[in-house]
Amino acid sequence: MTKHVLLDNVSHRDLRVSPTFRPGHGYDVNLARIFPSEFLLLQNEYPLFFIKNHDTSHFEPIALFGFSEQENLYLDDGRWNADYIPHSIERQPLLIGFQDQTVDGVPTPMPVVHVDLDHPSISESEGTPLFLPHGGESEWLQRMTGILKAIHDGHEAIQPLSQTLVGMELIESVSLDLKFADGSKKILKGLYTVSESRLAALAGTALELLNKRGYLHHVFMMLASQLNLESLIKRKNRTLVATAS
Repeated sequence: MTKHVLLDNVSHRDLRVSPTFRPGHGYDVNLARIFPSEFLLLQNEYPLFFIKNHDTSHFEPIALFGFSEQENLYLDDGRWNADYIPHSIERQPLLIGFQDQTVDGVPTPMPVVHVDLDHPSISESEGTPLFLPHGGESEWLQRMTGILKAIHDGHEAIQPLSQTLVGMELIESVSLDLKFADGSKKILKGLYTVSESRLAALAGTALELLNKRGYLHHVFMMLASQLNLESLIKRKNRTLVATAS
């Protein structure tokens, strides 16, 4: 269950947050949406791919955490076992909502901070306070507000990136044919990546355009992240061995 409400320092003056990275707390997902501004840090930790949003037909970047639904191999006894946590995960239990505000006499939806009061990390007795005693934002809330802004801006950046890569025919589907230590196999479909051969064949003007828009760097980060797939398989194998023993 979720209960999303507009966050304010009067109604929620006593709210505290104590994130615990355990299954059932909103973190047991095998992938999460990510944003171009994060690629540099993400590529050190996770395999990065695209998935297709069938509502918009755009390709959206994701970080892969596991090989089946609700399998997050980065969860480790209440901790997130990686140095960098994607914004879309770390922002919990906060999220972006919209509220109509009058701008130049016209009602305009503006992004505002909402909180999920039913999230397991929320309480009034334990954890980090959201607000200071005099009503100001805590250091934690200031950081989360910055992350929510980065997420909002990141949503705006995904569509033009997708359109450019599709226009240059750089997106290709990929099927992961996996085999694990216990002999089990898994074929993971529905993922997309950047075609290295098509990228290498681009003319100088196309490469210049990619570089000018900042997309060439994003592409290289996504390609470099593919090395993390082997590390993710090793995480899976360790889990299988531990379960068997």
